[in-house]
Amino acid sequence: MKTKQLVLTALLLAMCIIFQSLKGISVYLTGSAVNAMLVMATLAVGTSSGVFIAVITPFIAYLMGQTPIMQMVPLMVIVIMVGNLALVLLASVGRRGKLPAWLAAGATLKAVVLWLLVWYAILPFFGDAVPEKMVAVIKTTFSITQFITAVIGCVIAYMIHARVQHLYFAQEK
Repeated sequence: MKTKQLVLTALLLAMCIIFQSLKGISVYLTGSAVNAMLVMATLAVGTSSGVFIAVITPFIAYLMGQTPIMQMVPLMVIVIMVGNLALVLLASVGRRGKLPAWLAAGATLKAVVLWLLVWYAILPFFGDAVPEKMVAVIKTTFSITQFITAVIGCVIAYMIHARVQHLYFAQEK
């Protein structure tokens, strides 16, 4: 990575950490902001930046202790990484064209991946570590809520990316 890419990646990662520390305010604020940073890293810096942030942010969230399910079932860190990677990789494909469609596919795939892994791998095999009253919340959080926050994050990232590209290309003329 070049210095500029490294600095932008570090800045976007720092913003993710700040948003993750605000988790108590609203999962919709935090999740949408983190998803926006994942997509922005991919679009503005490159796939390697998006992949790095997609992989490191769940681990940082675990260390921060902000997500109770990850404290009960640490394997959730990997599940979230896989969901983040689905979003980032489809956003990366969208850099070549039809970005809105690829972002919509990425948000959908992220939610589907998380839903499948949580409902059919984590809860059946590690669900004993989770109190019964939390199971329904976890099922909703890692399906519908993830879809909503991924869509919001993609819309935010797309709007910022479109505006930055417009300004960048206007300055080149």
